[in-house]
Amino acid sequence: MSKALKIVMGITMLTGGIMAQKMTVHAAESNTRTGQAVRMNGTVSLASQVENNPAVKAAHYQVTQAVQALTMATTAVKTAMSDLQAAQTTLDAANKTLAKNQKIQTHMGVLKQAATDRHVKATKALDEQLATKKTSQTAVTTAQAAVTKSQAAVQVAQSNFDKDNSAANKVTLQTTQAKLKTVQETLTAAQANLDKTNEHVMMAEEELANAKIEVSGTSRDFQMAQRDYDIVQPQAAVNQAKAAVTAKLQRVAGTQDQVVTAQRELSQAQAGLTTVRARTLATLTAAAEKPMTEKPVGERPVVSHSTGTSTSTNQSAAPQATPDKPTLNQSSSASVPTAQRVVTTQPRQATTVLRTTSPAMAKPVTQQTVPTTATKTATLPQTGEQTNRVLTVLGFVLLAATSLFGFSKQQRRHKTTD
Repeated sequence: MSKALKIVMGITMLTGGIMAQKMTVHAAESNTRTGQAVRMNGTVSLASQVENNPAVKAAHYQVTQAVQALTMATTAVKTAMSDLQAAQTTLDAANKTLAKNQKIQTHMGVLKQAATDRHVKATKALDEQLATKKTSQTAVTTAQAAVTKSQAAVQVAQSNFDKDNSAANKVTLQTTQAKLKTVQETLTAAQANLDKTNEHVMMAEEELANAKIEVSGTSRDFQMAQRDYDIVQPQAAVNQAKAAVTAKLQRVAGTQDQVVTAQRELSQAQAGLTTVRARTLATLTAAAEKPMTEKPVGERPVVSHSTGTSTSTNQSAAPQATPDKPTLNQSSSASVPTAQRVVTTQPRQATTVLRTTSPAMAKPVTQQTVPTTATKTATLPQTGEQTNRVLTVLGFVLLAATSLFGFSKQQRRHKTTD
């Protein structure tokens, strides 16, 4: 082997050693980062176990059901209030219609009653005037008879005085003439009173006729008002609307009671969820803090993320060779503390992890030392990190091989030339 070939091979080996050392440093850093991530994931896993616990899920379900019941009860209250408002609006409209019809009918009834009273009054006045007329007529008749009698007496006295102009006949004539004059005045007064009474009778008859017309008109208007502005149907509508309002009020009261009950059940469900969550968290935390005294030193638990269970395999005390392809299970088992690996016995599910603020979560998890054989296992590299290092090494190897191939070809060419 020539000196140049030895130099190239030495450079290649030196480069490979440097790259191997760099890969070792990167692996250690990756191991540290992975251990920190797994330790952080231990806390998340504990909270996830609390939320995925069947009792906690059942309590969550109870809270969800209580929330749904409260929502439905609140919606029922709003619906009942809306129905009550609609029923009250209907009742107000029915009362307004009834009041209007009652007002119209009352007004027409008042007019009819006034016309009736007027007719009664006119009838009474006419009867009084007729009676007065009868009295006046009698007085006129009496006065006429007295006048006729006085006129006869005057004629006799005048005849006697014509026959004998004596003083006695003269006095008798004068007396009869004075009496005739008085009777004639009485007849004139009686006749005037009769004429006046006749005028009153005519006025009373006219008033009575007008009263009859008014009674007829108001009676017809009242009948039309009773027909067009009926109060029977509006009254029935008012009664029906009142019954509806009463029913809606009872419905509102019932739905409000349902809301109160739903709120109480929701509070109880939330309190139960808090209690179950705290109890579950305390149980898991106590299990996580329990020391692993049953397992030997050479036993290394392996966590399977596919099943969520922890298994143990016996490892020899001798150092283990680093596997070609590091696995996630080995990396997790080498980095996660024993107390945390014990609690990760629940299957991983795609659920949102709720970080609780209980004191149990704030307490740091006790970490135990892991045997040296377990810490020498391969760690999970970061995304693209191992690929870049492999490509870098392959590039250096190919470069060295190409240089060696070119140098060998040039050396053969020199030999052939010589």
